[in-house]
Amino acid sequence: MTTEIKEYREKLAVESDQLYDAIDVVLDAWDVKNIEDNLQFPSLLTELTIQFNWNDKTMRENDPIIRKYIRKHPKWHVTRGAHGGIMRRAEWDKKNEVKLAKEQVKEQIKAKLDAKEAAAKAVIAE
Repeated sequence: MTTEIKEYREKLAVESDQLYDAIDVVLDAWDVKNIEDNLQFPSLLTELTIQFNWNDKTMRENDPIIRKYIRKHPKWHVTRGAHGGIMRRAEWDKKNEVKLAKEQVKEQIKAKLDAKEAAAKAVIAE
């Protein structure tokens, strides 16, 4: 590998690290301000565009990089849909635990009802 390619890769790594650091700073600042809300990607992109003084083209080039970084981030989770956006992974995990608990309770109730129904049919059959 030539030194030119090594220098180019180092430059990209430094730029990426600066971008990732800025993303973390913006997300942490948002996290401190908000209790139960999602951060929309356009708001994050606007904040970073102002911070880095990007033009439209540069913003569009960095958009997929930012989204990928956040999707793989251990502290944040990306949701889709009408109320989607960036949310704390801990909140997402808590919502999933509640959802799972509800489903388990529903299954237990259904099993009990099925058992009662089977017992009632057995009494009728006798």
